[in-house]
Amino acid sequence: MPIRLVLNKGKVPVKIYTDAVDSQALDQLANISKLPFIHNHIAAMPDVHMGIGATIGSVIPTKGAIIPAAVGVDIGCFVGTTEIPLFDGTQATLKELTAQGGEHRVYCIDKKQKIVAAIATAKLTRKNAALLKVVLDNDAEILCTPDHQFMLRDGQWCEAKDLQILTSLMPFYPHVEKNSAVKLPVQPRPPDTSLISGELAYGYNHKVKSVEFIDQKEDVYCLTVPEYGNFALAAGVFVHNCGMNATRLSIKAKDLPDNLKQVRLAIEEAVPVGFNMHKSIKAKNSTIIALNKVLEENILPKHPAIIKMMRNIYRTWTQQLGSLGGGNHFIEICLDENQDVWVMLHSGSRGIGNVMGRYFISLAKKDMEKHLIQLPHKDLAYFNEGAKYFDDYVEAVHWAQEYALFNRKEMMILIIESLRKVLKPFKITEETINCHHNYVAVEEHFGEQVFLTRKGAIRAGAGELGIIPGSMGAKSFIVRGKGNPDSFCSCSHGAGRQMSRTAAKKKFNHRDMEIQTQGVECRKDKGVVDEIPGAYKSIDEVMQNQSDLVEAVHTLKQVVCVKG
Repeated sequence: MPIRLVLNKGKVPVKIYTDAVDSQALDQLANISKLPFIHNHIAAMPDVHMGIGATIGSVIPTKGAIIPAAVGVDIGCFVGTTEIPLFDGTQATLKELTAQGGEHRVYCIDKKQKIVAAIATAKLTRKNAALLKVVLDNDAEILCTPDHQFMLRDGQWCEAKDLQILTSLMPFYPHVEKNSAVKLPVQPRPPDTSLISGELAYGYNHKVKSVEFIDQKEDVYCLTVPEYGNFALAAGVFVHNCGMNATRLSIKAKDLPDNLKQVRLAIEEAVPVGFNMHKSIKAKNSTIIALNKVLEENILPKHPAIIKMMRNIYRTWTQQLGSLGGGNHFIEICLDENQDVWVMLHSGSRGIGNVMGRYFISLAKKDMEKHLIQLPHKDLAYFNEGAKYFDDYVEAVHWAQEYALFNRKEMMILIIESLRKVLKPFKITEETINCHHNYVAVEEHFGEQVFLTRKGAIRAGAGELGIIPGSMGAKSFIVRGKGNPDSFCSCSHGAGRQMSRTAAKKKFNHRDMEIQTQGVECRKDKGVVDEIPGAYKSIDEVMQNQSDLVEAVHTLKQVVCVKG
């Protein structure tokens, strides 16, 4: 449905995709619209409701400033000089493709490991990012962020920081018929002569020569390839494109046990929930090294007060990796319309992210007081680009968002391992869909490059997949974005609360919980009553209100839910 309500009480309008908005959320949106650096307008998604500082479900474009109370930071990819082979036989750098804008035809690889052409868009994903250098056996050097994924020779994915010397990578060598008008891009090494149309030469691959962290930071870019989720580099390998977590398994509903309690208990045994953490470090050593390098060398030396805000900071953040947390965080086993089984989870940056957020929000407030800046609300304190703490804030909050991404990945590994103990043998048949929903990205909208903050919203660019979960007794959706410009290519990140946690605890009890979660194996005690379905908006109504923003690809019904 189109925009339902327009609020004109500030310097820019607020375009709202629902008419069911509480007065407190409207006041917050009006306050944000009064800030001097908002670009064009603010968009509010159909799950919009009051939040701390900024309204949850809001999308805020800013020029030259960032509001810490509304932010996390997106994950980056490759330096701007990275060469991309195009299907017309030419090559261009990621920075050039981003500057050109529009769509580009690039090389990808499909599930049958055949090379195909696909439409891609390029974007700047992060400024001043820490880098890692991967050198291939053809002496091609690739500079990327440590978390970026490379395709291995067997079709699996591996993050750059986890690549080992002599690891075989999927080679990129397209074959074009002799009478084709399409030219081949320049290759770093000639293709195998056994190559046939569209297929890979199985007698050839690239191997990793070395992997090392480097003392260098640059702006990083990436391609989004909605149809295939990967693209080729001129260096001769395939890498993942940019992307809550959702993974489809090869088993059906009929393969699940009649009593699902053992499934829930297996997950709860593997993944700590609430304030709990692992008794020892469970994450990969390479993950710990990558995170600790930036934290210990760049962030904590400049801001030692963060250390005092968390007891046993190193032990806590390392042992919380792979844990769920509380509140609206969840792990779910779901069934789609074809009775396929999915694993879905929602979690964040745990205690360390919370501490960093509170620390920099406090710094921003002090900065406002120092410069005698009058704000519509104290929680809307901001850092101007170029200000003393701006770059430090962006680096710290990116670290927290990267931590959240690694946390979800480690959890998914633990969940899959726990399910293998209680379910029949299965494979992962649908690649993981990973969404960020509290972050800022550098994007272009309405003719200007802006910092775009999605506070409780996800990106919904044309063709991009996303996840929109409902409450624990309802249903969830895998969606495909429509790239709606008025929403800044965004959509809701869930159903959205219609009452506070305190109000939910007063209105409902454990008996109500049992009734509203019938058919779902989950905790039904008073400790989770604040997450009762009745505390949330109707997910069907939310989806109807954003029909102009996304289309549903899969409808998922929860059968197991783990809450903190």
